[in-house]
Amino acid sequence: MPAGDLVCDACGLPPFEDGAEPRTGEALPRGWVRRTIGKRTFTLCDCCGDVRHFRGSVSAYLQEALGVNANAVVDFSATSEPGSGLHRHRIKPTDPPDDAAGGDGG
Repeated sequence: MPAGDLVCDACGLPPFEDGAEPRTGEALPRGWVRRTIGKRTFTLCDCCGDVRHFRGSVSAYLQEALGVNANAVVDFSATSEPGSGLHRHRIKPTDPPDDAAGGDGG
């Protein structure tokens, strides 16, 4: 697929790449993902592919836009890169908060 032909399978919009470096081959723009829903793979933009559309089940918006049923299963393991998915934004605490460090309190 030529770089100029890429559109989101859900909303139909092309990537907004103002000033971005050109993509090569199968590379997707930053934030775009390929999700396998049911037995079909969809290319989704950073908004439509956001994990919020997959909490509990596929969102009603994506069900209608992609033509999948309410019981469709999303396979995150097949298309997700390491560190993505529902726990992508999870932060592992490394230091206790300043107020728990036992300071004099001001």
